[in-house]
Order: sequence, then structure tokens, then C-alpha cells
Amino acid sequence: MRNRANTPPKDENAFINGGTAGLGLAQKKAAADTAKDKAKPVSISFATTHLASIDNCIRDEMNTSGRRVNRSDVVRAAIMAFEKLNQMERSELIENAKMQ
Repeated sequence: MRNRANTPPKDENAFINGGTAGLGLAQKKAAADTAKDKAKPVSISFATTHLASIDNCIRDEMNTSGRRVNRSDVVRAAIMAFEKLNQMERSELIENAKMQ
């Protein structure tokens, strides 16, 4: 049988990566994944006093707003506030944290 499409022969990698089966599903899944970042569990260590401070923030927020709050929410909010500081203020906070 002759080559009716008049295309040059492809190597093995081009053949393997050239398929189109399921591309529509992959694109829909990629769009859904970019819509919301998934949380990635990490392990961080806090001193007992810092954990107590986080728990106090949780208790105060739940008492004032009535909404459910967890430690991740408090740490996330702290990171967002930290990002709003200028570099000098960040450096001072980091230095203070290291001394404790």
C-alpha cells in the first residue's frame, strides 16, 4: 500500500507521542486542576507556646464569627499577612523568630 497522505516517515517517539486518544479528557482535567490548587500536606514544628497562640486565635475567631476555623486557616492567614510586609519588616520578624 502506498503512502497516500504524502507524509514523511516518523520515528518511534513521534509515533508514541503523536496519539490523540483521550486528549479531550486530559484538557478538561487540566482545566479543572488549575481552577483550584489542592492543599499539600506538610509537616512543620511549633513550640508549645506557638501552638497555644494558634489555638487562641482559633477560639477567638470562632467566638466572634461563628465560623469553623482550623490551624491551617490560621497559618494561611499569617502567611498572607507576612507577604504584605516589606522586606525589612520580614527580615526583622524572621530574626525575632530565630531568637525565641
